[in-house]
Amino acid sequence: MVFSSVIFLGIFLPLSLFLYFIIKNRVWRNMVLLLFSIIFYSWGEPVWVFAMIGLTFLDYIFANLMEKSKNPTVRKILLWVVIVADMFLLFLVKYYNFLVSSFDAWTGLKIPLLHLTMPIGISFFTFQAVTYVVDVYRENARVQKNFFYLLLYISMFPQLIAGPIVRYADIDEQIRNREESLQGFINGMFRFSVGLAKKVVFANYAGEIATTFLVKNLSTSSAAAVWIGITLYTMQLYFDFSGYSDMAIGLGKVFGFDYKENFNYPFTSKSMTEFWARWHISLGTFFRDYVYIPLGGNRRHQMFNLFVVWALTGLWHGASWNFMLWGLYNGLILIIEKILKKKGYDFSTVPVANHLYVLMMMSFGMTFFYFTNLNEIATALKIMYGFTGKIALSLKEQTEVFKYFRLFPIMILANTPIFKNIFGKLFKRDTAVGNTMRTAAFAAIYVFAFVLMLNQTYNPFLYFRF
Repeated sequence: MVFSSVIFLGIFLPLSLFLYFIIKNRVWRNMVLLLFSIIFYSWGEPVWVFAMIGLTFLDYIFANLMEKSKNPTVRKILLWVVIVADMFLLFLVKYYNFLVSSFDAWTGLKIPLLHLTMPIGISFFTFQAVTYVVDVYRENARVQKNFFYLLLYISMFPQLIAGPIVRYADIDEQIRNREESLQGFINGMFRFSVGLAKKVVFANYAGEIATTFLVKNLSTSSAAAVWIGITLYTMQLYFDFSGYSDMAIGLGKVFGFDYKENFNYPFTSKSMTEFWARWHISLGTFFRDYVYIPLGGNRRHQMFNLFVVWALTGLWHGASWNFMLWGLYNGLILIIEKILKKKGYDFSTVPVANHLYVLMMMSFGMTFFYFTNLNEIATALKIMYGFTGKIALSLKEQTEVFKYFRLFPIMILANTPIFKNIFGKLFKRDTAVGNTMRTAAFAAIYVFAFVLMLNQTYNPFLYFRF
């Protein structure tokens, strides 16, 4: 089930909110939220939901064993056993066939492949499970004695299948004690509606144009068309994922949870280093705290550590060589920026050009991200750099672009805080007028998006496959 679907907006969300808020007892509210979270995941994964529950139970047992043990060696053994167990399922469904196929291509062997479908959101809830046991081991979080509360943390439907990655330490107390309010409901639903608009308006339409230039007509596209297609795919990915994060954070507020921000207007960045500090913040902080710093961080082997982190970041997004290339490309860019900065060259200080540099570097990298076939990547790059001789937009391509031209300026502005600042002044929080305007705004957007979806045939959530 996806947030931008008729079944979710028309039935699931209203019903879950109704049943949740007619109950006053905290324990039973948590059970209602857990029940709807299990239903939400079971809707698309009726079998794999049991794997998620089993993984949670394993973490529950091992975390309690770690908490009871006073022997550092035993605790470390328990930690590594449960981490390996958590990652084993992810390895089987996401990486086994990739590694076996690559090994077969090099050796000529024919090792049998596994015919398993990848569960939706497995990378997200697996990482959350890992943060729980590691933080308990490090004594940064209390062990959870109630299995159902731990399962609620892992399976909570607002952020279950596409993040943000929520650390247990951040919401441990909120599971036990939190306060829902009318203000939180209004603010949360307004945030949800903003994310919904990002998804069904900007992401879907940007994706339609990108698909036209990059899939349907790649072999005949001009350089300008492919650059526009890649740039719009980058915009699609941003609005798709940041929109989902907005919806998740908004729903969290509705139920009394405070999730940390996952995007901070990355396209206002002045360098790629800054860009990746603003994009998918929860994933970046996960790799920083659980991989980069344990490897040595900035203290030793910094460049090597960056390459490891970015190789893993690429593989996290997908088990194929294009994602590995994408990760290494970004790691290389960040290393070059650090080296140049140490030598006194700081490109981020150049007005306007720094923003264009970020957009160009990001869009170029998205070539590796978009095309999973290495031959298609090579073809796209040849076209983009004029080796096919087709540079300017053809008349047909101009027609496709101008069909959605009215949305382009709005999409550019939506990549900046300008709308947030305007809405913040118009819809002032904690005032009767502001709350009335926020309520009217989220209701209008909710209905508009619902009607729009009835007529849309292109409505994917890109990050579901990760």
